[in-house]
Amino acid sequence: MFRLKNRFINAVSRQKTLVTKTVEGKKYTIENPWVKIFQSGVIKLTDGNSVKFNEENKKDIFNFVYFLLAEGIRLGDEPGQWKLLNNNIIQTHQGLKLYLQNFDPLIFSETFLRQIHFSSHDLANKIVVTAGAFIGDTPLYYAYFGAKVYAFEPDTKSFALAKQNIKLNQKLANKIVLKRYAIGRDGKVDFPSSKSSGGSSLFNKTNAYITTPSKSIKTLLKEMNIHHPYLLDLDIKGSEFDVINDKAVSRFKLVRLEYSPYLLKDKSKTLKYLLDKLKDYGFKNVIIFKHNQLRFDLSSHGTIYASK
Repeated sequence: MFRLKNRFINAVSRQKTLVTKTVEGKKYTIENPWVKIFQSGVIKLTDGNSVKFNEENKKDIFNFVYFLLAEGIRLGDEPGQWKLLNNNIIQTHQGLKLYLQNFDPLIFSETFLRQIHFSSHDLANKIVVTAGAFIGDTPLYYAYFGAKVYAFEPDTKSFALAKQNIKLNQKLANKIVLKRYAIGRDGKVDFPSSKSSGGSSLFNKTNAYITTPSKSIKTLLKEMNIHHPYLLDLDIKGSEFDVINDKAVSRFKLVRLEYSPYLLKDKSKTLKYLLDKLKDYGFKNVIIFKHNQLRFDLSSHGTIYASK
């Protein structure tokens, strides 16, 4: 019994718990960090909230809780607070709902807190084309501001989750057209199979691939009967260098693209290459910025925002 007790104490002592100080100076953390050693239980937070978990959703629940702590977010009904509904649906402070499954703290922070996709408070009657839709977070974000959204995601698992999440937001669902396409060149590509990761890329190496339709921007605009596109939003992890050679990009008023030349290992594919192409297409106002805290130099990874 003594040995078992010591093993329990040692296991508890190894649990790392994130501690955050709120703007009021109060400690915000997990009151009972030892609960992590169990397969099911209740996580008690020092702000009075508690979250249940079981063996099936444990990883996602803890990822969500650590996200709350790292960002200082509270669960509640006040403006700016988030909710966890039925222990499997997240509701952001914008009121958008997404299933907890495969929760990605980095993506949720980028989209709903840092709001790196923001372009206007009023996108009514404007058309947004977004590629790299992941689990539906980006198309839902744009639809929230009133846009008609054409969204594309090649990863089968992310695509399935995106369909579920869009359906969950019934008032916005009719504003979104979602297709399982890779974006770049016309034809078909062997897209790497993943575990629904925000880092999915055509250039990832894996043992499993799924043949996926691939479309150019020119073909998409024609296929979707889009005559006056407003914003092109790309998060396609290296394939932006194929898209940028498509003159149909010049038909958009705004372009927001994340760039990742480090994935290609091609010295001719650089940030300058992208910037020069946008300038050739008539985009005069261009900024580059870091959209997350990952340790990349802006020459290797970041976001371009360009307007005419």
